[in-house]
Amino acid sequence: MLSLYHQVGHNSNWNIDSFEQDNCGDGLILSPVHQPCLRVESLSSQTKGRAFFDPQFYLPNSTKQKLQTYEFFPEVVSGGFRTTDFMAHAFESARLCIDFQISNGFDRIIIPARYFEDMEPTYIEKQEAYTLTPFLEILGSMEIDVPVYFTLPLTSNMIKSEEYRTDLLNWLTGYPEIDGLYVFSYEKRATKQVQDDEYLYQYLAFLHELKEAEFELIVGYSNTESILYSLLGDVSLTMGSFENTRMFSIDKFLVSDDERRGPRARIYLPGLLNWIQFGQAKTIMQDMPDLWRRIYSPTNYADETLAAPVDPTFNQPKLYKHYFQNFSSQIESLKPLTIEQRYNEIRDSIRTAMGNYEAIQSNAFDFERHGSMEHLQPWLDAINRYYRNFIR
Repeated sequence: MLSLYHQVGHNSNWNIDSFEQDNCGDGLILSPVHQPCLRVESLSSQTKGRAFFDPQFYLPNSTKQKLQTYEFFPEVVSGGFRTTDFMAHAFESARLCIDFQISNGFDRIIIPARYFEDMEPTYIEKQEAYTLTPFLEILGSMEIDVPVYFTLPLTSNMIKSEEYRTDLLNWLTGYPEIDGLYVFSYEKRATKQVQDDEYLYQYLAFLHELKEAEFELIVGYSNTESILYSLLGDVSLTMGSFENTRMFSIDKFLVSDDERRGPRARIYLPGLLNWIQFGQAKTIMQDMPDLWRRIYSPTNYADETLAAPVDPTFNQPKLYKHYFQNFSSQIESLKPLTIEQRYNEIRDSIRTAMGNYEAIQSNAFDFERHGSMEHLQPWLDAINRYYRNFIR
């Protein structure tokens, strides 16, 4: 079944409220870097039963405060993480992490993995020693009735390398104990939306190969391009609030004293398949009301924000809850469709969005860089190529 999970981040109550009160999404992916241990444990058993916990071992020596509240985190369990010494603590870390997930009643067990920025030649060996072998050995001695997933952190260079992908596929298929994979990828880019059609196609192709190997898939840390991955069939997609839950980076695990200026508030407009600067969106609403009705799907959250006398800031919840409602509706509309029907629907949506952009721009209006339509043609190229090679 096609499903949609909240990639929970900072201000986790926004996601939790959206899930529990607005019925947006099918579950939660809980985030220890953003939620201290007691906060996760205090969630209702009903919510935890439709959630899973990502242990986030990506940067094992992270000293981020909330990660330090988990006794199994590598930096904590080893009293200061060092690669050469961690093997003495790997099984203890695995046992504590598994016990935590089981005791909280999550809907699956997630085996964590380390993140490597480059095409690490010993990626497989390091992942096995670091978590996979200890976790599977301990799980093998237990009787559990929930599926087991392994985390697969990738980069765009790994995905674009057919040889590297083949090695990963051959490795993973050697573990029948693994039911599914929690996959995500870091793609270095200067824009908020993915604009690399080669990357998108190769990612879709690799995910297809994993599906063919009978792995259940969760495709994490995605922005609006998440909708494209519905072409894989029965997979779990994700949606997040702040950008660091809609694209993966290691930055959130680093302790930094640098002050960052907050970005401008944006609103998600389904008719453009993009997040638009709030000020620009409001101009379209005021100056082009007919076009506005084509690109905006109203929610109480956005209606109230658009009617307010003061524009919102990026760290207020209403526009994110508007996004959750809109994106959930888009994914819900795809659930009953066949893969070919989904392709036709997504293709039409992209082409419609392109037409909406062109109509707005013909009214003497130019979008700023991140709100532009530059992502749409690469998306179209990627899904058309995927259709020709894997669907038709």
